[in-house]
Amino acid sequence: MAATLLLVNMIPNSLSGETEQDSEPMLAVNPNNPQQLVGTAFTPNPMGGSSTTAPVFISTDGGHTWTLNTIVPGGDMTGDITVAFGPKSNNLYAGILRQDSPPNETELNILRTSNLQSPSPMQVLVDRIGPDQPFIHSSLGGSGAGATDRVYVGDNLPNSTVDFSLNAAVATATTGFRKTFVESRPNAGQNGPQVRTACHRNGVTYVAYYGWRKQSGDFAANTLSITADVVVVRDDSGTSGANPFRDLLDPSDGLPGRIVAKNVKFPFRRRGKPSEGQQRLGGDLSIAVNPANSKIVYLAFTGLVGKKLTLHIQRSTDSGENWSADLLTVPFGINIAVAVNDSGDPGLLYQRLTGSGASARWVTHFRKAAVAAPTTWSDLVLCDHPALKPAKTFDPFLGDYAYLTALGQEYFGIFSASNEPDLAHFPNNVMYQRNHNFTSKKLTNLAGATVPISIDPFFFKFTP
Repeated sequence: MAATLLLVNMIPNSLSGETEQDSEPMLAVNPNNPQQLVGTAFTPNPMGGSSTTAPVFISTDGGHTWTLNTIVPGGDMTGDITVAFGPKSNNLYAGILRQDSPPNETELNILRTSNLQSPSPMQVLVDRIGPDQPFIHSSLGGSGAGATDRVYVGDNLPNSTVDFSLNAAVATATTGFRKTFVESRPNAGQNGPQVRTACHRNGVTYVAYYGWRKQSGDFAANTLSITADVVVVRDDSGTSGANPFRDLLDPSDGLPGRIVAKNVKFPFRRRGKPSEGQQRLGGDLSIAVNPANSKIVYLAFTGLVGKKLTLHIQRSTDSGENWSADLLTVPFGINIAVAVNDSGDPGLLYQRLTGSGASARWVTHFRKAAVAAPTTWSDLVLCDHPALKPAKTFDPFLGDYAYLTALGQEYFGIFSASNEPDLAHFPNNVMYQRNHNFTSKKLTNLAGATVPISIDPFFFKFTP
């Protein structure tokens, strides 16, 4: 059977007139019903700024069509939101930073709903001041009648932290989630916001993070530069022990957390620059475990090679004890996400800046390798659009991350990009819900008036 690609602009037809910068996307696929998906981005409530809830994108037909449901409490716009389905309960879980948090503060919420199509706001399970960039992941704990939803939320507090529950379906606002720090070494005042988890069905859980070791320059002046270690920790007991994430030690100092790469340098921008495609930079991390073998783990990260930010992907076949040389490197590949399907084949999503000046372009790639040939990667271009169009309205322009996951043999992903309806930007085709004309390359609202281009979330499914 030939491989197939489904690529869909997620903005519903009813919102054809919207011009928002729907950046920083995330996707959840129900493992028990892959027709049911939830997507998120920096998306405001269509009802306007007086609203107290923000929307998620919902599909019940495998991603072909999408609607909005405003169920996220904490303000009228989503931001720093990630989502996951509970594999036992089919609950939808979310980690968010509330948009109505106190001035100059960030406020973490972990949320749950048992009915994603209900208009009722999601229930708040955790509410805490301070964290940054909550990134959620779920897995099945146990088996049979005793199976549970395990939910993990990585964040930075400013130390690398994981909030987790081994039975999130019964967690309450006062019990059920536990917070643990995963950094064991001194840092340079804080660590990076990226804290990513990967959980195997046998309970083995990995966490990757940037341990910041040096800072130079100034964040407010947009000149901050970071020197960091890329660290992976592991827990072999499903994080049920008294001191979780202490099962992988580094031979250099005997401390928990294998240092996969040392002295990794990257800029940490407050604002994106035109010379960098309007996109702010700050490092990228993704980790995924082989569903068929918990010892095989893939890790992707970015760091400077010379003066060029570069994507690296490496593999461990012994539970993170040792790591390969780079399986693939990509100059200026960011917003990276790695996933592994049931055959053990890794998939990789990233967005790459090519060219310069007025000719600069953001090119979104999906690539795949075989478990037996991990240095040979196919390359499928999903989107290729001018990097300076549209002009950004806030940071981040495309987002601080994109997302990829796998279920069975298939890969499901989400990214944000220009919505200009030009088929030359989508060399492998695309479907739009919102009003568009591929001949005139124009967007229109429901009344037929031309709508300026903006940033939209795009869903894709790749079937090998």
